[in-house]
Formats: sequence, C-alpha cells, structure tokens
Amino acid sequence: MSEQIVAALEAAGGELPLGDKSSPEAIFATFRCSKNAFKQAIGGLYKERRIVIDKQSIRLTPQD
Repeated sequence: MSEQIVAALEAAGGELPLGDKSSPEAIFATFRCSKNAFKQAIGGLYKERRIVIDKQSIRLTPQD
C-alpha cells in the first residue's frame, strides 16, 4: 500500500488531495482500500520522512 501511495504521488506531481480527514469513499475511490489501511500506510511513510501530511493533502518530501 505504501508504495502504491508513493507511485500515485509521483504520478500526480508530488501532491494528492487526500489526508487524515478525507472521507472513506474518496480514499476507496483512489486506492481501493479502507481508510484505516490508508492511514496506517501514510503513517509509516510519515515516520520514514517520505511524505508530509497536511490537513487536506499529502505531499512527497523533497529528496536531497
């Protein structure tokens, strides 16, 4: 799931309009997974410092 999110972020130019507060329907429509699975995946990416989580979006962190 994490790599699917990273691939979607890269394809979208580094930002997606989904975050912790997104509806389960929007998350399922984009990734075909539950909101819980999505939140676990973005939480892991956040801990790895691969993404930034904003109120209404997630973004890839700049790579050095």
